[in-house]
Amino acid sequence: MTISNRSSLVSFDVDSAVAVLKDVAGDSVHLCVEYDTEDFNALYVDQLTLDLYDSEREMVDHFEEVLSYVHVDFMEKDLFEEVFRDAGGVRSFATFMDHVTLVRMLVGEEGLFFTVDPDSDVTALVETVEDAIE
Repeated sequence: MTISNRSSLVSFDVDSAVAVLKDVAGDSVHLCVEYDTEDFNALYVDQLTLDLYDSEREMVDHFEEVLSYVHVDFMEKDLFEEVFRDAGGVRSFATFMDHVTLVRMLVGEEGLFFTVDPDSDVTALVETVEDAIE
């Protein structure tokens, strides 16, 4: 079983982004969530991710906990753009962990969070998603 929902939160074409991401990365994609400073919407959750929780409610509670820290993404974006002002704008953040890579793509005060296998070509995936939302 998987969870699939359409976008209901962000202003950019995140549905196209998720479709392209899944086409390119296939089963390496485990989770896609759209978010802003106030809310989130799980767009795609695979069985592997669902199996991490005892219930869908537990998963949503965990996502709500994560959302309580989302302001850090936007603060970090502002900080990096200020400190490295000649480097251009911050478009995404990637966190590489032992069993998963977490990617947060930012479009203004909105974002797409997705997780992929740790051996995924994150740069190529970010560029693919950027092309889909332009």
